[in-house]
Amino acid sequence: MILRPDAVVLPTGIEKGLEVCFSGGVIDAIRPWTSESRNESGFVLSPKFVNAHSHLEYFDLLGAISISDYWSWITELTNRKHERDPATVTQTILEAARLNLRTGVWAIAEWSDWEGSDAAMSEVGLDGVIFQEVITIREWASPSNKLDAVKAKVAGNSTPTYVTPHAPFTVSPAVIAELATAGEALSIHVAETDEENSFYLRGAGPIAELYAAAGIEFQTPGKTAIEYLDDLGALHSKTQLVHLCAATDEDIDLVAERGCSVAHCPRSNVALGCPVPQIGEMIDRGIRVGLGLDSAASSGEIDMFAEMRAALRLSTSAKRTVTSGQAWTMATRTDTAPGLDDNSVTKGTAPRLMLIESAPDFDSLISRSPEQVHEIHSK
Repeated sequence: MILRPDAVVLPTGIEKGLEVCFSGGVIDAIRPWTSESRNESGFVLSPKFVNAHSHLEYFDLLGAISISDYWSWITELTNRKHERDPATVTQTILEAARLNLRTGVWAIAEWSDWEGSDAAMSEVGLDGVIFQEVITIREWASPSNKLDAVKAKVAGNSTPTYVTPHAPFTVSPAVIAELATAGEALSIHVAETDEENSFYLRGAGPIAELYAAAGIEFQTPGKTAIEYLDDLGALHSKTQLVHLCAATDEDIDLVAERGCSVAHCPRSNVALGCPVPQIGEMIDRGIRVGLGLDSAASSGEIDMFAEMRAALRLSTSAKRTVTSGQAWTMATRTDTAPGLDDNSVTKGTAPRLMLIESAPDFDSLISRSPEQVHEIHSK
């Protein structure tokens, strides 16, 4: 098979006048057009999207919580979470999985608590992994039964699944250390707000109030949330850090040194009033940054184009602005989640590809919408 689109998204950028040749589903040549007859005229050929952080199970809460303060929002989400009908949640998980696939996403790093995501991903053909969350606020002193129950819940999953701590402050340090040092992939929400650092540095703020109400005794380490996780062995090359909005320069250096990846969720961050993350600085330090759609409860519609545009807008308030090409790379890279093959348009790969209505550059490409995505099967 030979594809001759108007342009091709390569690891080096958008290039015109190229044809991509396949043999057995694998790219065996990328070369200048050998014919002016283009079978994909009017389109740009690109790797499909990777949703680096997803919560399919909250799709039923799309537009349901209009609160712009993180701590008020998370309290409301927690209150509503278990009031929902499980059958409705299962149905909307499947709907969200289909929408991811329909809008250009081929793989997701799914965060799950309820059941349903594994079956939905398998049914629609979404690749990726599931991070099954553990929260031990109510089992702080004796978390082993809770941890065993979570592991048992996902034992039969067909999608690769990793049991992982929800956040530094919702999981006891012993459990974080146990999961972090097991040699498996890890994903953790961290430094989403300034209050996390206020707690770990000074023992103050809403987390301290949460612990007091739950009767949890905790020795303040006098460090940032990232430094606290590092002390527990949770920063390593298999760790994905979600959000990282309130990271200090020293935190970013530490994350880079440990080889962690980052899932950036700009629409959610803006909606919940989170600090502006220094994504450009992270990229400059060689950190692997992916783009996540997070949950519909905070980010809104499943739309990677809107997420990229939000990443560009948000970065204008950071130390360094992210380029449109970097935003596209964040939305398509595979190395921020475990187990995904290189999906770039490169000789020797077998990529999942999409055709997008033609655009001369990344700025124009990002201005497109999910309705302008056309799937193509290279295998």
